[in-house]
Amino acid sequence: MITTQVAVNRFNHKIYFGTVKSVANDYSGGYDQQFVTQLTLRYATYQRTQTQQYALLGTELEDTTVIVVRRGMVTDKSLTAVFPGSTSQYDIVTISRDAAGLPVGYDLITLKQQKGVKR
Repeated sequence: MITTQVAVNRFNHKIYFGTVKSVANDYSGGYDQQFVTQLTLRYATYQRTQTQQYALLGTELEDTTVIVVRRGMVTDKSLTAVFPGSTSQYDIVTISRDAAGLPVGYDLITLKQQKGVKR
């Protein structure tokens, strides 16, 4: 949970959330796995402190990325995330929800890159 406000100008990055579905390939007649966007959001980057980075060494959260989005925008952990211009897909590891009760709140979403999966 973030206890301070995040400046609006920090939400200058875009990310896509969606699912991977089988889509018919018109050329081969078979089916291909394709990312289908369900939600596009603006996000701010979240920088961990050096102490936090060291604390994560050797855990399943070691190679993860944390982003900040407006409260309640992403509610389904089964969604997959894709950054624009990237072929890598990311799983949602955790969603740390803002419970401060302020009019404007933020959630922290921890993402981990899928291994061997391309868009």
